[in-house]
Amino acid sequence: MAGGEPLWRQRRRQDWAALRGGGFDVVVIGGGITGAGIAWQAALHGFSTLLVEERDWAGGTSSRSSKLVHGGLRYLPHGEVRLVREVGHEREVLERLWPHLVRPLPFLIPVYRRRGMPLWALGAGVWLYDHLTGVEPRHRRRMLGPEGVLALEGGLAAEDLAGGVRYFEARTDDARLVYTVVEAARAAGAVALSRVRAGRLDLTPKGGRVDLEDRETGDTVTVRTRAAINAAGPWTGEVDPEGTEVVLGRGCHLVFPHHRLPLRHAVALPAPDGGNTFAVPRGAVTYLGTTDRLYTGNPELPEVPDEDVRYLFQVARAAFPAAGLGPRDLLAVYAGVRPLVAQEGKADTRELSRQRSIEVRRDGLISVRGGKLTGFRSVAADTLRHLAEAGLRPPRGRAEEGVAAFSPERAAADLVREYSVTGLVAAEIIGRHGPSAGELMRYAAGRPDGLEPVAPGAPLLWGEIDYLAEREDVFTLADLLIRRSALLWFGGLSEPGEVLWPVADRVAPILGWTPEEVEGQLEGCRREAHLDRLEELRRLSL
Repeated sequence: MAGGEPLWRQRRRQDWAALRGGGFDVVVIGGGITGAGIAWQAALHGFSTLLVEERDWAGGTSSRSSKLVHGGLRYLPHGEVRLVREVGHEREVLERLWPHLVRPLPFLIPVYRRRGMPLWALGAGVWLYDHLTGVEPRHRRRMLGPEGVLALEGGLAAEDLAGGVRYFEARTDDARLVYTVVEAARAAGAVALSRVRAGRLDLTPKGGRVDLEDRETGDTVTVRTRAAINAAGPWTGEVDPEGTEVVLGRGCHLVFPHHRLPLRHAVALPAPDGGNTFAVPRGAVTYLGTTDRLYTGNPELPEVPDEDVRYLFQVARAAFPAAGLGPRDLLAVYAGVRPLVAQEGKADTRELSRQRSIEVRRDGLISVRGGKLTGFRSVAADTLRHLAEAGLRPPRGRAEEGVAAFSPERAAADLVREYSVTGLVAAEIIGRHGPSAGELMRYAAGRPDGLEPVAPGAPLLWGEIDYLAEREDVFTLADLLIRRSALLWFGGLSEPGEVLWPVADRVAPILGWTPEEVEGQLEGCRREAHLDRLEELRRLSL
């Protein structure tokens, strides 16, 4: 650590100082996937760009999704063909850009008699889906009889099974994807600052000023800008209360040890109310979600209610009767909210379109509402078109996005050979860092206990903990253990709370935390990771 201060703090201090008296072509408010994507694309087009986020990168919706990059097969029955085609194309692009983060994932949809869509109709829908989304031939659908379904996932309920369909989507680490896009924006020339609140907007169609507050120090600054873009997700209405209402839909997820639900495919589970519930394998765990209910509380930390947990257990037990899943099997729980565009006459969030809405206010503020994780690049392209219509044209054509040949499997094998880590640890490190994994491992090898796991079997090394704390905008323990590493939700730890103190003690000298601040970090991280709620739910009577 250079100069007794994390590298990211040095950069942040310099960036903040440079704001005084400075100006930008574009200021983007909101550091989820939508805001990060807009800032990245704006910078690639040559705009001087500032991205600010009041909390952590991906601190809201973009770290609490079902972690899927998918074309949205379920949107076809609603006639949203354009959305399906668009996000299917975007999924393919993201797989090329970041193959370590966006990985093909086989999906299995079992079909039961007298429940849901007939097998022939589902087959026709998936055929259309494959052609709309441009799926490569080896990943196209396969129609299966009952025996074929059970040969792939033998734990599924066999009674009344009519057959199924196997096809492909993709899985991601949503928070790591956001951070990767933020770093891509920085590499393209953008200034990106988390823990910075955008306050008063003094705008005209020709530009204006935005007041900013550093939430860590209380320092304030006003920056000039030619355009301001509101991409605040669930908080879009706070930034722009004049536009279309944003409705929040809460989705909850449960995480189990993979050996308790040892799936090889993501499985679409039949739900009694027609909801869209998936069981998804991810390394040491299998997670189950999601629910979709109207939410009117604080979007910063939505709770996980008993009702939603019981619903997910009901679905899981019906789909996998032999597994005998119960509350004591839970490793983690989490919840997030989807910002959806309100539609007249539709109160059920499952009925609301996932299409985005981009609105331009009279003073020139551009607000983005709705949208999907998968389609963030196309949202950015639409937003830049609105800038052009307002007279702010790109200084140049878009620069290269930086596609590079990279094989996650080969890179993981190299880490196993060179550093004697387990295959799971190597796969997780590659999944988080991609082509930068070699740099990380060289750093880790030079740290005390750097190649040792933070807990037995944990897919996270002490050296990576140090690396993340020093380089990746880590303000809090939750930033580190939920969004940068996903250890508390997806690390497969039977008692995730037990790693909090050792990790906090390790990074306190790097981040300059006092003993009192460490206590606050422990409490805040427990709250964000729902660890106390997890203990309550493990005693839940189903």
